[in-house]
Amino acid sequence: MEISHAISDTVLALVGFFVFFRYLFKLDLVVCLLWEAFVLSVTVAALFGAIRFLGLSPYAVTVSEFFQHLAGTVGGFCLVFVTLFLVLKKPVPVNFAYIVVALGFVAFAVVRLTGNLQVLNAILTVCVPAVLILGIWALIKGERSVGAWLILAVIALVMGSYNKSFMANSIIDNIDTYHYLLAISLFCFGRAARYQTF
Repeated sequence: MEISHAISDTVLALVGFFVFFRYLFKLDLVVCLLWEAFVLSVTVAALFGAIRFLGLSPYAVTVSEFFQHLAGTVGGFCLVFVTLFLVLKKPVPVNFAYIVVALGFVAFAVVRLTGNLQVLNAILTVCVPAVLILGIWALIKGERSVGAWLILAVIALVMGSYNKSFMANSIIDNIDTYHYLLAISLFCFGRAARYQTF
């Protein structure tokens, strides 16, 4: 039982559910699906992560890992696609949205069936900078709120992923730091999603 990790994962899950019900649930169905491919995957992974750290279920690790991979593949593809149209201020083309989701599931299947995490890392290495570039583009276009929230979301996400490098002497555990920074990232993505064109 690791209480601090369970608490930080619970906070992450609660923030994820808040973002979904406060910001994403109101969106058009397809747009909501694209956002929640990342947000809800992270949220469910965190929920089962908390269960794992509390030692309540031997299957929680497997379920949490499943949704982590879903967030990193389908979620990554969808996040880039939906933020592109957020910055363009145009409605999301439904047919293309389904193609993106399908491509994400192909990548997800590859990761799950082969256990090749390099595919997952490669997707994240492309998707995270792509969202950052879209955030910068939004700022250049004069969409300051959208750009700022996207950039903050990516910064928090990157800081969480690499916190061991620059927060080695932190009083907060690296895993807890990752969870809290990821929660901040989800919140920022939720704030950006408010500006999505239907």
